[in-house]
Amino acid sequence: MDGFCSPVHVVLGCGVSFAVQRLRLSEDGPVSYTVVGDDGLPVDAVEEFLAYLTARGASPNTVQGYAYDLRDFFVWLEQTGLDYRRVRLEVLAQFFDWLRRPKSARAPGVFVLPGVGQALENTTLQRKRAALASFYRFHARRDQSVPALLGNLLGRQPTGSYTPMLAHTQRGSEVEYSPIRIPAQRKPPRTLTDDEVQRLMSACNRRRDRFLIALLDDSGLRISEALGLRHADLNLRKGEVHVVPRENNANRARVKGMKGRIVPVRLELFDRYAAYMESEYGTLDCDFVFVNLFREPIGSPMTRVNVNELVERLQKRTGIAHFSPHACRHTYATRLLRARVPIEVVAELLGHASHQTTAEIYSHLDVEDHRRVLLSAGIIKDGASAR
Repeated sequence: MDGFCSPVHVVLGCGVSFAVQRLRLSEDGPVSYTVVGDDGLPVDAVEEFLAYLTARGASPNTVQGYAYDLRDFFVWLEQTGLDYRRVRLEVLAQFFDWLRRPKSARAPGVFVLPGVGQALENTTLQRKRAALASFYRFHARRDQSVPALLGNLLGRQPTGSYTPMLAHTQRGSEVEYSPIRIPAQRKPPRTLTDDEVQRLMSACNRRRDRFLIALLDDSGLRISEALGLRHADLNLRKGEVHVVPRENNANRARVKGMKGRIVPVRLELFDRYAAYMESEYGTLDCDFVFVNLFREPIGSPMTRVNVNELVERLQKRTGIAHFSPHACRHTYATRLLRARVPIEVVAELLGHASHQTTAEIYSHLDVEDHRRVLLSAGIIKDGASAR
């Protein structure tokens, strides 16, 4: 931990020898995460891996999430008396069984009766599996005695129609796959109706907040992308919002994957921006579009904490409990897909790395969407059954 200041915040103390700590090199420097043992020192294997992720440009949220996942893994290793370098696949499966237990039942010597509910969703277990796979791939490349385990295992392609994009680069009919299967069904994303969006904006007391919701609804930006916007990123003449990757924003806002893009929007959106600038922003000297205007520090860029407080207020005022910035993003994408915008275009506008990601997330079109397609194709008429 040479060069690090004292921890600015201990995120979690698990009470069983390992904890995640949030560290900062300087007051304004980037935040990093590590896992420490009961001696207060970092776990070297985790420290090296998280430093590698940070150096590769992984988002702070990803690094933080992986730190928690590996914290759990090393708690389990300590309980079972295992060294991560000597873990075998059949034993590793026991770790996921352990994660399924309620936290109070993860202590050594505790037995769980059949029928006790699973503590973690399978989607969470999949994320932890991905963290472990990345961790073992990293160490297997540096130390031949460490098995890749969840990483570079080759086998025949699983049955089914799906073919990975880079399957042609694999030898013969073999592809890379995960030997520990964790099935999970993606829940359909929650969206907002036009009426709900209008109710939310009407419930805002500030033009800044109304502009923020209108921007998210009209562009599909992630909230971190919106909070990182500068005035120069808004092209009022062309009706464009430029998502520009930047390092070390003062509010830690970050463009996911550092993937920039340009999103065309309706010109009416900039009428709200102009009203916000004239009546509230005034003569503030700040490059950021969304700033603190009504409490200290005045003029500093808004943070996720500020937005979370706004979301809670609007949920209470409107009764729209499923409102969130990401719900606006889902609403934008669903609106485009229902308007027959090609999925490749939707993926680009959302900043997805692949249109396959878009297809997987937005495979939730309901029966009325299907009915409209069948009607337009002449397969059914006036709601009648297909002939």
